Amino acid sequence: MTTFDANPPLVDLRLHHSSHRQLLVKVPVSEATPARVDAVVVPAARPVQWLQESMELARELGAALLVLCSKGLTAAEAASLADELDVPAIAVDVGHNRGSLPAFATTRLLGQRDFMRPSDTSVKRNLALYMARLAGWERVLFLDDDITNVQPLDACAAAGLLDDFEVVGLNNIGFPDNSVVCHVHRELGNEQAQFVGGGGMAVAPMRNGSFFPDIFNEDWFYMLGTGEPLRVAVTGQMAQKNHDPLDANRARSEELGDCLAEGLFWLLDQGLTTQSADEAHWREFLGRRGYFIGHLHTEVANYELSPDLTKRLITSLDAAWRKWMQITSELCTEFVWWWRIDLEIWRSFLQKQPVGLGLAEALEYVGWQGVVKSRIPWPTSL
Repeated sequence: MTTFDANPPLVDLRLHHSSHRQLLVKVPVSEATPARVDAVVVPAARPVQWLQESMELARELGAALLVLCSKGLTAAEAASLADELDVPAIAVDVGHNRGSLPAFATTRLLGQRDFMRPSDTSVKRNLALYMARLAGWERVLFLDDDITNVQPLDACAAAGLLDDFEVVGLNNIGFPDNSVVCHVHRELGNEQAQFVGGGGMAVAPMRNGSFFPDIFNEDWFYMLGTGEPLRVAVTGQMAQKNHDPLDANRARSEELGDCLAEGLFWLLDQGLTTQSADEAHWREFLGRRGYFIGHLHTEVANYELSPDLTKRLITSLDAAWRKWMQITSELCTEFVWWWRIDLEIWRSFLQKQPVGLGLAEALEYVGWQGVVKSRIPWPTSL
């Protein structure tokens, strides 16, 4: 068990912001002008049956369906299910196609500092952004493979709001989508809100040039890359399926991304911009983060919880704390600097590519390997 060297004060706004939702514009579905969803994109890694609802949604919307597959799912399996459900789909085995994207300095930095995480979600989403521009998709709905209960009207409302916003998220009414540390905060009876995220998010790839860096909270960085102040709305609803919220390995892999994103949004909450994120800011913020984790550790010890839950909470906090100990203000400052360089690298890359080719020509242009098409004919407009 980790020994914490501080006795922090009670958690308040000086240590942790439990919500950033004041940065969002909340728009009821009834007040949005619906628009066509050009494509539904699913970064998928779970067994194929997890794709059924997103496929049925794409069919109802008359939208293209792009499934980016790895780990527990192959492109052949995804295309086969699409055939069973009469859904036109393109499925891609992602492992063959990482080289289609530019090399990012932030990825190199994380590798050098032993902060790489075992996830390819960012790669999948960036491949989708690339394909969307080539094909000419103006309104794209990202759905993770553990998202359910998305109604077509809500999806079209989100797509329509892209006329006025850079990103439109769906409200999550299912299992909370938070980091492990924030799940511990909630488990102890504290108020903990959710922001919008890439699990259910409409974007306009033809209009903006942001990307998803290879770090936890990559969707928050995507929103920041579209401009400040944020032009992000939330409407409709979705539901994330249950998962283990207290996985220690996940806590370890999330900690740097959680520190970086929370530290930048801390500034936005105060009406500042991320340009204020200098090394002095990161020293101060990392100190708060350490006190916050330490306070949660103390709360767990003081609560009358079951032995099993106590052990899981402590193990998760220990994992986050040990990773936090490796994070420096210099690393945070350097990451943000390189992230801004990567934004320019990404935008320069996109400017050199053709746009609006249509799906068939776009696939021919990229020459991706491991692409499997469903047998169902595609709409001619795609």
